[in-house]
Amino acid sequence: MSNTNTFYKAFSSEQYKLSKNREIFGVLLIPIVIILAVNIYIIYDVLKSGIDVAEGTLNPWKMTLGRIIFMFFYLLYPILVSLFVHACCDVEYRNNNYKILFTIPVSKTKIFFSKTVFILITIIFSILLSYVFFLLSGYLLSILFPELGFQNYDFREVIFYTFLKFAITLSAISMVQLTLSLIFKNFIYPIGISMFMLMFSLIVYQKDFSDFLIYTGGYKSYINIMNENITFERLDYCNIAAIFIFTAINFFLFTKKKSI
Repeated sequence: MSNTNTFYKAFSSEQYKLSKNREIFGVLLIPIVIILAVNIYIIYDVLKSGIDVAEGTLNPWKMTLGRIIFMFFYLLYPILVSLFVHACCDVEYRNNNYKILFTIPVSKTKIFFSKTVFILITIIFSILLSYVFFLLSGYLLSILFPELGFQNYDFREVIFYTFLKFAITLSAISMVQLTLSLIFKNFIYPIGISMFMLMFSLIVYQKDFSDFLIYTGGYKSYINIMNENITFERLDYCNIAAIFIFTAINFFLFTKKKSI
């Protein structure tokens, strides 16, 4: 029981400390803002130009809503996650907080897992919010403009698996970024590597080896919703494995870390 209480206190401390970072609001709110902005654009376009007859025969969940939203998501979400994860480490780099952190009567193991759990919970909660707002957007548009045809398609299964696999991708990216942030104090390196890998994955996504590049999952989420793909593929299993592999690496780096 005491171990549980100690972990809970460590987690609460991390939650209080990290919730003051602006980046957490970015990873939570910017995806929602994107969804709302796309909805406003769709409503404006319908009111201004009307609804094309041919458009009403296409699946609006993917052609009207999903296509635009996931074009933003696969480009911006990994960057938001990278910024958020580095901010979680940067708070310890400031004023040599690692020295203070490692002198409190809580084991490094509990501190590490409280930080890791907080990062993963935040990302999952962010994806969950985006998922809910995505569904609500379609339902709202089906009421406002039934001519678009949202109510004619049951797209819930595709949407669920697309967001699920995207959540796995972002969780894996967060653990990779945590590794980079534990190695590099300067944010330029973790964020720069994240942006490079994101662009590189877009170039090579059709290659077989791209399944081993975690960042490919962002663009694959766009392809998944456009192709209505709900099956788990090699990339998804690799990303699941990457979460555990990089968590283990991060644990080693964190517990061996000294005050700087």
